[in-house]
Amino acid sequence: MEVETITIENLRIQHAHLDAIIKEEESHIWKNCIKIEELKKQKLRKKDEMLRRIMHTQI
Repeated sequence: MEVETITIENLRIQHAHLDAIIKEEESHIWKNCIKIEELKKQKLRKKDEMLRRIMHTQI
């Protein structure tokens, strides 16, 4: 079984992509608040994972 390795740079790209999707969704007149909240949670998880990996590499 091959394990997918996600680098910090990949996490940054995913975080930026989620940010763009959130901004797009928020620009609509009829915002989907549930979708926006879920996207924000995903974005926060990416940020947490990036910080965890950065801290782990500095030890």
